Amino acid sequence: MKKLFLIIAMIFATTLTSFADDERVSVIINKKEQTSSKNTWERAPMRIPVEVYYNSDLNTITIIGDESVTAEVFLYNASGILENYSSSLNTVFTLASSGEYTILIQGEGWYGTATII
Repeated sequence: MKKLFLIIAMIFATTLTSFADDERVSVIINKKEQTSSKNTWERAPMRIPVEVYYNSDLNTITIIGDESVTAEVFLYNASGILENYSSSLNTVFTLASSGEYTILIQGEGWYGTATII
């Protein structure tokens, strides 16, 4: 019985350390078109396969998306100054210093924002 508890404790300890590197950041997706008179309800929210991860140990931001999605990625600091830019969606940004950053992802007909504090 002691061996069973030891094995369970070892498995639990290794799983905790294996998922501690990257922190997922939520991305808010919006449509660019705004209609003045809205007669119908939008049935489902817009789903774009884009994920943003922040690694505090390496001080990097990783943006991952589907290869079929074409978008540009802009990285702004807390003052609103452009820090970095990528013409493709799948990219990794290395941050010069810690602080608040805003990510703007622009596609055709949509845009997404994420904030890292």
